[in-house]
This record gives sequence, structure tokens and C-alpha cells, in this order.
Amino acid sequence: MKFILALAIAFLFSFSSTAFAAEYIPTISVNGEGNIETAPDRATISIGVVSRDKDATKVQAENARIANEIIRAVTSLGVERRNIRTGNYSFQQKYRYEGENNRRRIFDGYEVNNTVTIVVDDLNLIGKVIDASLSHGANSINNLAFGVRDKSALQEEALRLAVADAKQKAEIIAAGLGKVIVAVKNVTFNSGSVHAPQMARMAMAMEDSANFETPIEGGTLNCTVSVHVDFEISR
Repeated sequence: MKFILALAIAFLFSFSSTAFAAEYIPTISVNGEGNIETAPDRATISIGVVSRDKDATKVQAENARIANEIIRAVTSLGVERRNIRTGNYSFQQKYRYEGENNRRRIFDGYEVNNTVTIVVDDLNLIGKVIDASLSHGANSINNLAFGVRDKSALQEEALRLAVADAKQKAEIIAAGLGKVIVAVKNVTFNSGSVHAPQMARMAMAMEDSANFETPIEGGTLNCTVSVHVDFEISR
């Protein structure tokens, strides 16, 4: 009886060891990156209109008048109305502080802050849009960001490059070990993004805008995609 039990235990141990060995699959894990540089074909401009007055009704009306004039001026340049929207609008009371330690608060009127966001698909119009906005009452350019209309095509190409990069790295490692890649075990999409310059280079002209157009340089955009791939290699 003891002999049979010992034989059974030995068989189970041998089976478990064989199963464990069969389950072990040698792999190489690598990260691949794909990067594409491209020229932007779209710009988003945030135009600020800030108005202040003691009279609430007057300041609202004045701010609306300026915003409407900016919109009319921009659409006359060829920008479609659907590419113009209100990015932000605020109406608030303003105070100033006087007296000892500035403890006395005095009402100083009302302020309306209206941001008109304009999407420009013809980059040759950027300088004209800025100049027209400023000449029609805008008092700040809050932001100018470049982008692309078709991000998906850009990211797909970067993804193909990332996968190819991962495969090339794995093949080099496998060759160094005297192995070859036999299968793909797992693929993980880590990240993908399109990076634009933080700030556009913009020279604000002091001369009459009729004689000088604000020059804008879009630079280049970078689309980066990262993947993680586990490759099975030969034993």
C-alpha cells in the first residue's frame, strides 16, 4: 500500500513538473514609439473683449456691440460663421480698496469679459483675423493654438511606426540571444497625442493695421504614439 502511494505521489510530481515546463513561454517585452512631424492646417484663436462701465446696461450693450463687429469683420474675411463661438462670458462687479490697510471697499463699476473663439482653416487668414479683431475693439488675444483637421490619419500612421519600432527592437534582442520571434503574445496601446507649439510666434504691429499685417508662423506639430508588445520567441 505504501509503495502504491509513493508511486502515485511521484507520478503527480512528475506530471506537475512537466505541465509547468510546458506552460513556460519565453518572451521579449518592448516599447515602441512612432513620431510624425507635420505642418498644421488649422488654428484656433481666442479673442478677448473686456468692457468696463459704471452702468450695467451700458457695459453689456457696449461689449455686445464690439463682439458683433468683430464677428462681422471676421466673416467678411471668409471665415465661416459656424467656426465662430463664444468661448467664455462673464459679468461681474468690480471694487477698489482704499483707506488704512485697504480695508474700505468701494464699488468701481461693472466688467464684462467676452471671449470669441475663432477656428481658421486657411492659415493665411490668421494675421488678418487678428488685425481685424483688434481694429474693431478687441483688447486681447488670449490664445493662439495650431492643430490639424484630420488627427485620426496622423495617429494611424504614427501607430504603424510605433508597432514597427517595437518589432525591430524585439528582433534585435532575439537575434542577440540566438532566438527568433515566433508569435505576438500581447499588444497594449499606451498613449497617443498631437503636440503643438505652446505659443505661436506673433509680432504685434504698432503701425496702422491697414499698412501692416501681423505675421504668424505655425511651425510644426508632433504626433507621438507609444505601444507595448510582448513577443514569444523560440526556445
